[in-house]
Amino acid sequence: MPNYTVRIFFNDGTKTYTFPYVYSLNDPIPGIKATIHEGNRGSGCVAIPGGKESVDIKLKGVLVGDDYTALITAMNSMKTNVTTNVATLSLQHYNVTWVDDWSYTVRRITKIKWEEDSLRNTSQKYELSFKVLAYS
Repeated sequence: MPNYTVRIFFNDGTKTYTFPYVYSLNDPIPGIKATIHEGNRGSGCVAIPGGKESVDIKLKGVLVGDDYTALITAMNSMKTNVTTNVATLSLQHYNVTWVDDWSYTVRRITKIKWEEDSLRNTSQKYELSFKVLAYS
């Protein structure tokens, strides 16, 4: 069974971050932007195709630490390293080397959400949202 991981590579070359313990990730399926013209006298419509539609990628995971201090250090590391700069988000699996399953140019569009009912003793759930800016 392959080992999957989610990584973000910032396009300015400054940093790479591997998201720990990701348990939910939607695969972005681009729709199409189209202009629809419907006539009021005929049946049917005319669809003028456009580019690909922007899609949001939602990522959920868990940070794990031995104690409160280790967990806060992991949270601060994520806040520092996962900026709103343009980056490449990749889903990868290991098969002798790391292989990309998909990779998109994205930008983080919301703040990092931390689950509120956590006591932050040994784990903390997180959620991030990214907007796909370009398709490969």
